[in-house]
Amino acid sequence: MSSNKSKSYIVFRDAFLNCHKNLSKENVYKLLNVEWSKIKKDDELIQQHIEIYSTKQKLNLAENTLLLWTNNSNINSCTQSDVVTLDDCTLSSITTTTNTISTANTTTTTNTIPTANTTTITSSNHPCTAQEKLCNDLAGVNERVTTLMQLKQIGLQTTENEKQLKILLKQQKSMLYQLKRLRNSAAAAKRLRAKKKHKLQAIAESHPEVGLVLKTSFRQDKGRPSIDDTCPDLLVTIEEIAMLGGAVDDRRRTETVRSCLTLDDLRETLKMKGYDIKRSTLYYRLLPRRALSIDGKNIFHEDGHFAAAAIRFAKDLATLFGNDCVFFLSQDDKCKVPIGLPAAKKQAPLLMHLDYVIKLPDHDFVIASRHQLTPSVYAACLINNAGDVGYSGPTYIAIRSAKHDKSVSANHRDDFNHLVKLKEFNTAALDSSNTVKSIVIITVDGGPDENPRFPKTLASSIDIFKTHNLDALFVLTHAPGQSAFNAVERRMAPLSHDLSGLILPHDNFGTHLDASGNTIDFELEKKNFEKAGEVLAEVWSNTVIDSHPVVASYVNSSFTSQVSSNIDESWCDRHVLQSQYTLQIVRCDSQDCCGKWRSNFFQVFPQRFLPSPVPFVRGSSGLVIITNDSEQDQFYGSLFQRLQLNKLIHKQLNSSSIPFDYFCTSVKQSISKRTCEICNKYFPSMERRKNHCKIHKEFVL
Repeated sequence: MSSNKSKSYIVFRDAFLNCHKNLSKENVYKLLNVEWSKIKKDDELIQQHIEIYSTKQKLNLAENTLLLWTNNSNINSCTQSDVVTLDDCTLSSITTTTNTISTANTTTTTNTIPTANTTTITSSNHPCTAQEKLCNDLAGVNERVTTLMQLKQIGLQTTENEKQLKILLKQQKSMLYQLKRLRNSAAAAKRLRAKKKHKLQAIAESHPEVGLVLKTSFRQDKGRPSIDDTCPDLLVTIEEIAMLGGAVDDRRRTETVRSCLTLDDLRETLKMKGYDIKRSTLYYRLLPRRALSIDGKNIFHEDGHFAAAAIRFAKDLATLFGNDCVFFLSQDDKCKVPIGLPAAKKQAPLLMHLDYVIKLPDHDFVIASRHQLTPSVYAACLINNAGDVGYSGPTYIAIRSAKHDKSVSANHRDDFNHLVKLKEFNTAALDSSNTVKSIVIITVDGGPDENPRFPKTLASSIDIFKTHNLDALFVLTHAPGQSAFNAVERRMAPLSHDLSGLILPHDNFGTHLDASGNTIDFELEKKNFEKAGEVLAEVWSNTVIDSHPVVASYVNSSFTSQVSSNIDESWCDRHVLQSQYTLQIVRCDSQDCCGKWRSNFFQVFPQRFLPSPVPFVRGSSGLVIITNDSEQDQFYGSLFQRLQLNKLIHKQLNSSSIPFDYFCTSVKQSISKRTCEICNKYFPSMERRKNHCKIHKEFVL
């Protein structure tokens, strides 16, 4: 009796579970136990429930089948193309089990659906496209056959469906046969390739000379060979072509040269030498290594954010005081301009008749050593009514001889003293009393002649501060590699455009060189340089950038004065704050020393000097100081945010004062060495600290 009960329970359980497939396993068994506890004592009631759930299961199966049939394409119009096309099927939908069915037994309800008699396709780097396509088509046929067989099992099959099933089974059998042939052919081809490979290896071993030819003709490695392997001396050949005939006229009978050696010309020349290389391959071979990588596009420096934050503080200060009180200047040395050669490497677009030929001097080599001009560009940046520091303003260019003069800080000091006297700079540099504005902010590129941490730059800046009786002078620079962010760089492109097609004369008053390119007349050389500089100045003086004028002039080396190397350390201790990327010179409170303030700078900014940039990160507990500004979501904030957070910074760092470069990554290890042990003042170099310590020795004496 108990065994019959167990069998009844199993049948009832299976029927109940099949009708409740949408429920979780835990819930369905809870319902099963509740239902079974109600009917387990009555066998007739158990049989009734089993019949009810079995009927319900068949109805659900019929409903799901009809839904599947509706979603698929209309089988009533079943054709060859309808059968073999199914975009959603993949190789994974084809089962690996082998089931056979005969057309004679299709009327029975116990037959199973035949699937593709397949073995798993071996994964490889080169997929079998024909096999994949056939398998996908076969998967579509199998799905349609499955649908028709389900309709047949539940008794919903029509005469039309039976005809369609026979057509699909024939197509299925044909596809299985085609798939088998494709796989057998692929395996046979693989065996044939292996057999040929072994034969070639045997020939190469027995005949080394033939093996060498076979090795060069039939590569063992997969993929296209590298250009360095097929043409190892390609770069040497290109170098020879460029040196021998790349720029000079073939017969040197005229003062003309070919406009350039194009990529097509180079490719044709290489073909004559036996190199058949594609145009794109040749182009990419001429590019530098990793030219398209991130490292090739940008230059990142660990101090980039720190230096940029200091410049942002200076711009916030300029925004606060406005254009009437602040003179914002950006300076940089443009690349040297050659004399006797095209001044720009790229030609400007020209509209010309096809009969004309572009003519240039019959050489592209340097006339003589250091025959170049060095332009120093000074771009004034006006502050708009909204208080934002713009990129537009007048431009001054001081042109000097690269051979007879040097780019030193004294030259920049003299250029500043000259440009503030120009009428084009009246609005940008002078206040209502026709004197230089009380606050001057200068951004430089950080070169050896402009870097604010060097002693000569400090001495030149002190001369500017004292000469013009300034309230404050700020000299700031970006981190190495970030000079492109300097405002003056926006003026370089229009200036370079004016040099297109321009050749500066090198022998206007007669040649000063011998046949070897050596100078034989130094005075004549200076005159020729001066004439070339005047021509360049005349070209640039006719330029207008953003509706603002450009003033250019040639500066003779004899007018250049040198800066004094003697620095009053006692005066610097009261007025100067120098760091790795900034130089700040501010008037003190003593009228005996500096006189009266020209503006209310001290009342508005009582701390006098810009604070050190501090990186923060926003956390759940609020603002947190971070030691490494390379962390994600870090920020320095504005000048006014930094001043507001001053107490929080000193509290978190547990210090009443911090060095300006405390969070400068590149100098963190040297801060203690550069800090005075007596007054705790920080300096950008050991030399500056050593000179400062002399003050304390004088006080002791």
